[in-house]
Amino acid sequence: MKIYIAMLSFLISAPLFAQKEWSLKKDKDDIQIYTRSVDSSKIKAYKAEMTVKSSLDKVKDVIIDGDQLHVWNYKAIDSKLLKKSSENTYLIWMALDLPWPLRNRDFVTSLKLNRVSKDAVRIDITAASDQYEIQEDYLRMASFEGYWLLEQQGDMVKITHQMYGDPGGNLPSWFINSTIARAPYHNFVALRERVQ
Repeated sequence: MKIYIAMLSFLISAPLFAQKEWSLKKDKDDIQIYTRSVDSSKIKAYKAEMTVKSSLDKVKDVIIDGDQLHVWNYKAIDSKLLKKSSENTYLIWMALDLPWPLRNRDFVTSLKLNRVSKDAVRIDITAASDQYEIQEDYLRMASFEGYWLLEQQGDMVKITHQMYGDPGGNLPSWFINSTIARAPYHNFVALRERVQ
């Protein structure tokens, strides 16, 4: 049943102006996962944080590599870069494996890089479902938003990933909320292995 949360690994960013307090859901292996309620949804948002020994550019390059995202994202089975509109804008497709009898999911996301400062980059995540044809083998997830924030701190990089969204279909919100920490935790472990 833990597989259900796969769809949340890349897609659940809390609206930036939500007023709810974060609650620590998981603290393991120097990775913290927080959740909070969102006024407009029964599904909670998550925020994941960790610090790795790496460079900002190395972490950024792994996150925006659409052709390799399926290698380290939880329950992902395929991914690809659809389009690079500019040096700062990427269109990416990814597919996720769900157990029978549920349909596998896919989503299309736009990543936009913003240089916050000399030592910080923010990667905004928005749904872009209408920019790639529907794949008949998948149920398209169309409602999500979030970001990655990468901050260089000496020879370390602080990574913050915040997401909120609706995986679609008939998955009960109580189940999604009860398993919400699994995908970001897995992703952070796998990301750390790739960048350190």
